[in-house]
Amino acid sequence: MGLLASSLNVWVANAVANATALAGRTELELAQSNLRNELVYFLAAHPSSYRGLEVGPRIAAAGPQDFDVLMAGPQDSGRTIKFDGRPYISESHPDMVVMIQDGTGLFNLNISTPANLRRLLTSFDVSETSINRMIDTLLDYLDDDDLTRLAGAESTQYARQGLQAPVNGFLVSPYEAQRVMGWERIKGLWEADMKRPLLTTCQSAGFNPNNAPPSALIANIRGMTRDRADLVVSYRADKPFRNMREFGAAADLLITDEPFFYTFIPGACSVVDLIDKRSGQHVRFSLTLEPISQNRPWRVDYATRIPDQYRDALDHLDSEAVFPTPEGIDLPPGPDGSKAKPQ
Repeated sequence: MGLLASSLNVWVANAVANATALAGRTELELAQSNLRNELVYFLAAHPSSYRGLEVGPRIAAAGPQDFDVLMAGPQDSGRTIKFDGRPYISESHPDMVVMIQDGTGLFNLNISTPANLRRLLTSFDVSETSINRMIDTLLDYLDDDDLTRLAGAESTQYARQGLQAPVNGFLVSPYEAQRVMGWERIKGLWEADMKRPLLTTCQSAGFNPNNAPPSALIANIRGMTRDRADLVVSYRADKPFRNMREFGAAADLLITDEPFFYTFIPGACSVVDLIDKRSGQHVRFSLTLEPISQNRPWRVDYATRIPDQYRDALDHLDSEAVFPTPEGIDLPPGPDGSKAKPQ
């Protein structure tokens, strides 16, 4: 009887622990789903500008008197959600941290040029011989033919090594690039991306210096150095760029190539990180708006869990940086300067 009672106690304790874990997981997944839906609503209902997503109560269209201002988007609304990957504390779920990274501020593997790939790989200390091989293998993996570049690889070479054949099309997620021959060996690149988004496969063109991390600035812009990239990040913290002239002056660069490659307003694709402060669970997904689609106005391109070893200590959180609730996002200031209560 004693052994039976002891066994029952262990079974009950395990059942309670499992139920508690499942309940916590369900609550976390519900919070993540709610935050994703809130973000979709914000993106669909509010305009973007060179500052980010305008969510304040004073949104007004820019006047036609200044072309730069007109192209930079609406006037300052008084409240902005930045798309440069900074952490926000969720107002509706205080234990959750939201980080939004504009996809056009990252390095896009699907549309990268050999020159940009070379700058990216050089910044991670890849040897010149390996750089040539990795550029060719990636381009062979993406193109829709069976012609092999000088240092590249097509289906025949992959079959010889027992590897999955190239997709001969765009990558669905940046992590699919680890299937490209040789790319799985650049541990520094993948570790950097896990800690903070660097790579993207968003189906949108252009590059936004307002939201790019230093490594993406160096890879995407000819002549950009680490010192200049740090200077750009410091400058735009107070005054985001509205056009190429302002950006070039801050970077101390004369940028003459590919003028239509640059944009200063967030694109339709964002890479979103959601972190639970209690458990440390970290989820990342790519969200794309499709406003002209009749059946699917938005989609999640991919989603992944960031391993525990890449957890970032959330000691640097700014209590004033809050991801608002849908109910409070458009509240006008009260008569005393405080936020008015919803009616």
